[in-house]
Amino acid sequence: MLQYYLRMEPHLFKTAVDTQLTKLREEKLRRQEKEEQLLASSDGTELALYRRMEEVREVEVRATLEDLMYVSILEKFLLLGVDMLPRMDGFVDPPSTNLKALTEGIHSKEALELVREHLLSVMGTAATAYSNAYVKMSKFQMAQAGGGVYAASVMFGYFLRRVDQRFRLEKALGTLPLSKEDAVARLERLFAAAGDVETSDNPDFADATTVDLDSPAPSSIGSSVDEDTTTSSAASTAGAYGSANRSSGGAASTSGRGPVGSRRGPGAEGGGGRGKSALRRYVESFDQATMVETARVVSVEGAALVERQTSALLGDIKKLTTQMQEVVGDNASSMQEAIERMAKAVELDMVETVTMAVATQRRSVLEAVAFGSFLRDVESWVQDEYALLTPIPPPQLPPAATV
Repeated sequence: MLQYYLRMEPHLFKTAVDTQLTKLREEKLRRQEKEEQLLASSDGTELALYRRMEEVREVEVRATLEDLMYVSILEKFLLLGVDMLPRMDGFVDPPSTNLKALTEGIHSKEALELVREHLLSVMGTAATAYSNAYVKMSKFQMAQAGGGVYAASVMFGYFLRRVDQRFRLEKALGTLPLSKEDAVARLERLFAAAGDVETSDNPDFADATTVDLDSPAPSSIGSSVDEDTTTSSAASTAGAYGSANRSSGGAASTSGRGPVGSRRGPGAEGGGGRGKSALRRYVESFDQATMVETARVVSVEGAALVERQTSALLGDIKKLTTQMQEVVGDNASSMQEAIERMAKAVELDMVETVTMAVATQRRSVLEAVAFGSFLRDVESWVQDEYALLTPIPPPQLPPAATV
């Protein structure tokens, strides 16, 4: 029914979802009251029977909740005017879509820089190939939970939304820790504003100046020359880098992945000598506990939807894993040998594979990042408004080593 509203009467979709979620919340409250009444009574047998019935009902409620969350995510793609990728099998050649909506329509300017870095890291050598070049990889490489191209990108999008929201909150509250560069830049802006007042014809009656502490720091003539020189040099380097890669960019990739940051061109850290973005520096300031907490999916329903979307696109993840394990075997003498066996299995179609243009692979990564971000949005909304999610306990980190 919700799919009907979503496609045929979208103006009624939100109301229909709210109605269903409200019913689930009211049912949850009634069940809690019933259990409290049974706890107050002395009939332990009736309480045990009730709890067993509740376990069955909780599974049904969770499935319903996951369905409601999933269609709510789909609605966000529809509102963007973006069609999601169909199931990937064999040769994949979907119609083009609006990549600008998949990026600028979803993420903040700061977050987009991290999306770009992620795109370069997961696509490996394919990131520098022509958009109409083709890549071939196993479905396992796309789907595996620990580091598959699609699944990892969903998790990255989820993490990015959490960290970006946290960054903006701390920035609004004024509790954002300043790096050395930020502190110096703010002082320069304050000094520049003070200098404007001092050079006024009548400082006592000078116009009040509003100082934007987050705008770029003013630069002197000397520094402008240095920046122009640096920019020119970076542009030349970027041109040489691009030419070198275009000469070999038509080759197809059999893996589609590379080490993080292994294929970054000049300016990958924010462009032509600008340095790291404030959001990137904020993430790098996290200790291990904060990073683990921010990167994890916080609800059972959210984790289920990550697997559900990946499976809907690529197939049964467990089946794909077993398939690859059988081909690679457990007697490889080294990691290199295992990788070579995987590459051969893909080349000879010994496992399920997908072949797609680089542009399609890029789209799949951006779609996955968007799905993860939307998942976090929907998850937050459901919990804040209805308190229906099942929390996942945080992981237990090993104690810090003492010096």
